[in-house]
Amino acid sequence: MHKILTVLKYKLKILLSDKSFMLAMTVIPLILTIITGYALKFEKENKIPLAVCDLDKTDYSKTVIDLISKKDGLEIIITDEETAVEMVRDYKVEAAYIIKEGFKENLIKGNTNGIIEQVSSPSSIASNMIGEIIGGEISRIIINITAADWVVSEYNSLKADNRLKSAYSEKDVDVLWQEAWDYTDSLWASGPAMTIDYIEIESSNVTENPDNINVESSMNKPVPGSSMNKSAFGTDSISSAAFGMLTAFIMFMLMFNSSWLVEEKENGTLKRIISGPGAISALFIGNILSLIFIGLIQIVLFSFICTIVFKVNLFAYVSNICIIIIYLFSVISLSLFISSFLKTRIQLQAGAPLFSIITGFIGGCFWNIPQAGGFVKTISLFTPQGLALDLFNIFSAGANLSLVNLLTSWQAVVLILSSILLTVLSYVRIKNLRY
Repeated sequence: MHKILTVLKYKLKILLSDKSFMLAMTVIPLILTIITGYALKFEKENKIPLAVCDLDKTDYSKTVIDLISKKDGLEIIITDEETAVEMVRDYKVEAAYIIKEGFKENLIKGNTNGIIEQVSSPSSIASNMIGEIIGGEISRIIINITAADWVVSEYNSLKADNRLKSAYSEKDVDVLWQEAWDYTDSLWASGPAMTIDYIEIESSNVTENPDNINVESSMNKPVPGSSMNKSAFGTDSISSAAFGMLTAFIMFMLMFNSSWLVEEKENGTLKRIISGPGAISALFIGNILSLIFIGLIQIVLFSFICTIVFKVNLFAYVSNICIIIIYLFSVISLSLFISSFLKTRIQLQAGAPLFSIITGFIGGCFWNIPQAGGFVKTISLFTPQGLALDLFNIFSAGANLSLVNLLTSWQAVVLILSSILLTVLSYVRIKNLRY
């Protein structure tokens, strides 16, 4: 034990003496997280910005604006005509819609030509679809008008033929017209035109919903009992970005700090240590403990700053702490295994960044590959980062998942077994080195 503590103390002095490297390994992922995290934090998901100018300023034009404002996925910006056109020119909105003067008067007359002007850039891909949506709302008003006019016409016809009951003979025509309008308009909100039965499939889980589901709600509501809960629509964007950056730079830092094995092979230290009883075991364990220590320092600092800057606690749940510790051990074992095959420090300096970046991209550290599904997700699960991020997504979403579920999940089992296997192989290879 004394030998191990001596090695640990010595290695920590060496590792912590390079303060600039340690600082860079903590600050760089934080900067990248700030960039990606704030971009995601203030992003309005599934919102298409539209500028609307109301030159008519009547109840009909306001009704159209109110109706399209209630549409999911649209963000309506009310402004003047000049500003609306300028916003399109500056690509601040997808399109601008200018409701012309006389809008109400023309609708009542049944004239729909030129009542709304659309201004969009040639690169716009949603303006035509949005135009159809607005056209649909105008059609709704036209149908309401037509129905109200028909009711008044029928009323007048019945009144002229003296076929009205005395209770309705003195009905005010304007009131009747408005009542007919309101009733017709209420029919639009009666519910979806159809319902569906559906089966939702994720991984090996199949969840059936025997009840008819509203078409609208089935698009954005997970099936009760399905494993797709919060994670189906993404864990909190900043948490995901921060955890991805953290896993990427833990790999990067530990790969570099595993250079002790290469250096001591180069300078002949291992050759002398192997001949001493128990010395190689003390050196091996001491160095692993030093890597665990600096890895935990990076995790704690990163989490602390994320909590201050983003108000996001990455490790508020015990499951997340277990995931990062399991990942830490897997990366240490992998870095030791790779270093046991390298002969010079130059090889490590050239290979470590390349290996860390490639596995980081494949594993989804810089974007959400683990939730992509299909072949892409399968490939990501061949990396430690992909396995850790997949666990993070699953257990951040599952409030009912316990620590036992985590430790018995196949991703955790793979990480733990690979850590043990690679550590043993690294030790055996170092111990059997021949000079």
